[in-house]
Amino acid sequence: MSKHFYKDVQVIKICKVPTCLQEYRPQRGSFFAKLNLCHKHRNIYYRNWYLNTFVPFFKKLPEEEKQKYRDMKMDAWKKWVEKNLDKRRQQALESYHRNKHKSNRKHRATSQG
Repeated sequence: MSKHFYKDVQVIKICKVPTCLQEYRPQRGSFFAKLNLCHKHRNIYYRNWYLNTFVPFFKKLPEEEKQKYRDMKMDAWKKWVEKNLDKRRQQALESYHRNKHKSNRKHRATSQG
């Protein structure tokens, strides 16, 4: 069926955190609509999920399974770098300047002859 038979309804929801009461407009039927959390509390929810659910699960995995997850993350990161090469170069430069004092690397003396 075509989407033209349905009204484009904007759902307005209120964050379920009692002290927040922030309005937000998720897409109909999306995961965010079912989660009932505004953007601010959604970030807190995901952080807690990562620390309390994913990290213990990941630590229990055998090393081969852990490597599969690392490879997936590396592939995603490489795609992001290809797409955002200028941003990545800027990040690398800022990281270099932030951390250059931590290194014991010294310049080599050049011969003057």
